Order: sequence, then C-alpha cells, then structure tokens
Amino acid sequence: MISIVIPTYNERENLSVLVEKIFSALGDNQGEVVVVDDNSPDGTGEVAEKLKSRYPIQIIHRSGKMGLATAVIEGFSAAKGDVLCVIDADLSHDPFLLPKMIKALETAELAVGSRYIKGGGMKGWPKYREFGSRFAIFLSRPLTSVRDATSGYFCFRKKILDGVSLDPLGFKIGLEIFVKGNYSKMIELPYVFQDRQIGKSKLNQKEISNYLKHLTKLYLWKLRRLGVLPKSHLPTK
Repeated sequence: MISIVIPTYNERENLSVLVEKIFSALGDNQGEVVVVDDNSPDGTGEVAEKLKSRYPIQIIHRSGKMGLATAVIEGFSAAKGDVLCVIDADLSHDPFLLPKMIKALETAELAVGSRYIKGGGMKGWPKYREFGSRFAIFLSRPLTSVRDATSGYFCFRKKILDGVSLDPLGFKIGLEIFVKGNYSKMIELPYVFQDRQIGKSKLNQKEISNYLKHLTKLYLWKLRRLGVLPKSHLPTK
C-alpha cells in the first residue's frame, strides 16, 4: 500500500486541488493520503475533513504550528502503507510524477523528485532563490549523493527507517532521511518545481538558521558513525 503524507499549514485553497490530482495520478494503484495539519487558522483541517467523503484520507489535527518535519514524522507513524511518499501542499510538486517514483521503488528503496538533474528545473523563482537553493545543496554535498538534497518530494520503502532515529530541525525532513536512511539504491527523477501561486512561502530567516543547525547535527552524526569523533562528544541521535 502507498501512503502519501501531506503536512499542511494554511493551505485551504490548495489542498482540494492537490488531493484530486494525487488520486487522478495514482489511478488503479490507489493508496491513502495522510494530511497532518498544524491547526491552520484558515480552515485547512476542515477542508481535509470534507475530502474524506470522496477519498481515502487520514487526518491528524495537531494543536498548533509545530513544524513541517515533525508533522511528516507523525504522518509516517500513522501511515498504513509500506511505501511512504511526501509531497508539499502548495502545488509546487507535480503529483503526476508519483507513478514514476513508485515504479522506481521496484528496483530501488528511495526515489527523489529532483530539480537538479537533466529535465528538472524551477519555474517562477527569482535568481536569488535559485542561488540560495544551490548553495544549500552545496553545503550538504559531503553528506549524501542525492543531487537535490533539499528536495521535499520523495518516496521510499518504509523499511529504510528501521532502527533509524529521526531528529530533524526545520523543514528538511528529506535530507534527514537521505543521510540516515538504510538504503542501498536511490533514484532521482526530474520534475519542474512550480513556485506557489496561492498563499505565502514558509521560508524565512529562522528556517535558514534551522537548516544550518540541522546540517551541523548531521555532520556530527556522520563523523560519529565514521569513528572520526568520539561518541561521548556527540549527540546520541
């Protein structure tokens, strides 16, 4: 079974469109959607409840704005599928790539939607945002072979998280999994990132700071795993 986790905060106008596109893309290979809503003041949670009458959806209503990464992890815990996918609610990720990503898991354990391989790209982004994205990926390069290491669009076999302690900070739950996951083969598939048309971006200075702190934690984790630094001097997660 396939479980598609959608973390939401103030995505009322996008969620119905996204869910319809997801189930249209999946066709006969239908699974479930797990919406994890951070008590959106715009009524996103209520929209999700109405969608339950038409689609197989689980909804997790959280008490407040607790963050994207923890929302995704909570969605993983509730998911019924042995294949898990993560997609943003703002329509920036093309849902019609999902069948190819799921198909890729026949020969790999992780499939990543990538902006930075042939055929991928960004639409609607100013140059400074593209530069910032590429620089963020450059900083993560020693940690993972995933070309689009900051991608928030990915699918994987649930078993790659067996025994893995996820401890992300900020938005980049994907990077946490790319670095810590127990997989032997990864496939990246190109897609064109579409900047959101409705609502506001969640990126701000706090999230940029969180990303740098998250990178530091992952470098320490990797150095500990490699035995370069003593375990007693490093975080346990």
